[in-house]
Amino acid sequence: MSSTLAAGLRRRPGLLLGAFALGCSAMLGAGDLATREEIRLRQAEDLRHALDQTLSAVPHDNNPAEDTIAVEDAGRSVTVYRARMAGEVHGVAFNWVSEAGYGGPITLTVGIGRDGRIASVRVLSHSETPGLGDKIDVRKSDWIRGFDGRGLDTGTRWGVRKDGGEFDQFAGATITPRAVVAAVHASLKFFAGHRERLLAAPAGTAAATLSAAAQPGSPS
Repeated sequence: MSSTLAAGLRRRPGLLLGAFALGCSAMLGAGDLATREEIRLRQAEDLRHALDQTLSAVPHDNNPAEDTIAVEDAGRSVTVYRARMAGEVHGVAFNWVSEAGYGGPITLTVGIGRDGRIASVRVLSHSETPGLGDKIDVRKSDWIRGFDGRGLDTGTRWGVRKDGGEFDQFAGATITPRAVVAAVHASLKFFAGHRERLLAAPAGTAAATLSAAAQPGSPS
C-alpha cells in the first residue's frame, strides 16, 4: 500500500474499516469455497453409512442412496430412500429431525421395513452434552437399538419411563431421549400415512413429488 493511500485511510477511518471488512470477507469467502466440497462429500459419506446401518436388516439388491422420492408432508419435504429386492420395495429410510433436544434439534436416520416396523434407527447429527445426552449415539450406548422391531401396531407406549412410556431416560438428561422417542414415533406415522405410495413407487430415482393433500389422513 502506498504511503499516500495509507495516509488517506488514516484521515478517513471509515475507509480503513471498510477495507478491513472487505479483506475479511474475501478470506472468509475463499475459505468457504475451499471447504464446501469437502463438507458435501463428508455429508454424503455420513448418509451412506447411516443408510447401510438402518437398512442392513432389510433385504435389498439396489443402492438405496440412488433410489429416492421426495414426499411433501406437513410443510416439509422428506427425501425417502427405498431398499428393493428384485424391484419390490422391502423397506425405506429417511432423515427425520426431532423437536429440540437439550442441545438443539436431533437428526435421525430411520429405517422402516415393509411391515411398518422399525428396522433400525441411527443418529445422524446432534449437539447433546457429552457423557449425558450423547448416549443416543450407538457408539456410546445400545439405547437407540431399543426401537428395533417396534411399530404403531406393537402396543408400544411411546414415551420415556418418567412419562409412563417404555423407554429408559438418561440420568440428568431426560429431554434428549424424550425428543428422540417422539421423533421415532412421528416417523412411523409419516410412513403409515404414505405407505401405499412409497411401497408402490416405480423403480429408479423419482422426480415426482407426492403431495400430502392427496394422501389419506395419517393415523393418530
